[in-house]
Amino acid sequence: MATFETDVSSSTVSGDPVTEIKTLMDEWRKALTAKDLDRLARHYDPEVRFFDAVPPHEHRGADAYRRTWEQMMPFLPQALGSDVRELEITAEGNVAFASCLQRLTNRATNEAATCGWVRVTLCFQRRQGEWKVVHEHVSVPFNPQNAQAAFVREL
Repeated sequence: MATFETDVSSSTVSGDPVTEIKTLMDEWRKALTAKDLDRLARHYDPEVRFFDAVPPHEHRGADAYRRTWEQMMPFLPQALGSDVRELEITAEGNVAFASCLQRLTNRATNEAATCGWVRVTLCFQRRQGEWKVVHEHVSVPFNPQNAQAAFVREL
């Protein structure tokens, strides 16, 4: 089993599943900051199940995933950025998992573009030689004493 921990930087496809997943995640971030919805959803399985930090919280399918971003784009800054920290990727055979902290930013001001840092977990499966996201979970921590979201603006 291969595991990879790092801050995000560029990489290339090497035949190593961890490097391939990291490359896909880098491509996703580039598509997001370019606001290219087709590229953003490209590596999502048609039946992906994803839990989002925004309502309705649970979705199924790559089309639903794309629509979620389509609805969010008007509220994001023109100069959209994406920061990732504490990326960990584990891969073996045809299954891989990645987790990280992520925040969307306004590159013009270097401020958070949304609530701040969120937790992201991605589950990948290699199907017909191509990695696809089959499950995604994005969440915001909460305070169990008052059931309120515990937004983390800065790390």
